[in-house]
Amino acid sequence: MGKFSGLLLASDFDDTLVPTSALRAQGLSVHGVSPENCAALTYFTENGGRFTISTGRSAATFAPYAAQLPLNVPAVVSGGGALYDYSTGRYCILTHLPSCAAADLATLAKRFPDAALELYHEDETVWVLHPNPWSEEHRRTTHSRMCPVTSLDQVALPLHKALFEAPPEQLQALCSALRATALGQACEAVFASPHMLELTARGADKGAMLLHLMDWFGLRASGLCAVGDHQNDLPMLRAARYAFAPENAVAEIRSLPGICLVCAAQDHALQAVVANLDQIFSP
Repeated sequence: MGKFSGLLLASDFDDTLVPTSALRAQGLSVHGVSPENCAALTYFTENGGRFTISTGRSAATFAPYAAQLPLNVPAVVSGGGALYDYSTGRYCILTHLPSCAAADLATLAKRFPDAALELYHEDETVWVLHPNPWSEEHRRTTHSRMCPVTSLDQVALPLHKALFEAPPEQLQALCSALRATALGQACEAVFASPHMLELTARGADKGAMLLHLMDWFGLRASGLCAVGDHQNDLPMLRAARYAFAPENAVAEIRSLPGICLVCAAQDHALQAVVANLDQIFSP
């Protein structure tokens, strides 16, 4: 038992736990989690807390960082599309886009040919239709194993996530078109960044997966703590009793009722989150 017993802390990865965009602006890549954040999270888990990651990255692309962190519960990956246990190397939960996904995605891809479409399969292959500079930048950032295709007929099914990448104005139009499809009524569609529209199965989001974890480990929902910076983090921040965001978070996150703002990702935001929790739960 410890002061953080009964708490589950979930952190987004890019631009929350690590300053991906700030590094990219300097022509640099993410090579690891800061010692300051690692030390704070170790302190949290050694005092009874449970820590996990909640990321849009696939299980494979987050794997190089998992070993650096004191993860003691499965991780939410693929934007809420799956739960993956790095201690066993297996999926605990793997959701799938509905059967209409292939046809509707093909129609949208034909209508918006300038938008790249990444398609995620459980064998960790990422198929990409209409690669563009955005998808190439994503490949370099995440080191994904991407396989270009010319048709969705070449893609292995089922899929647990799809990701459109294009300039924001194109994605807004694509999102409107998506809502008119069967897929649009049967999936979660959220912006992971201004140029990334992420699709997972209906009900498969970061918040729902974290509540699964809480129930799995017999933890009360009031013990959920979460930190994130972008729109795809909204479900988990709304579900959390203690919700945090770094200064670099988008306006919609920063203005959430009850949100606690901490320093920016480049200034070790998770260290600040743990310091806040330490103060809250100190006798």
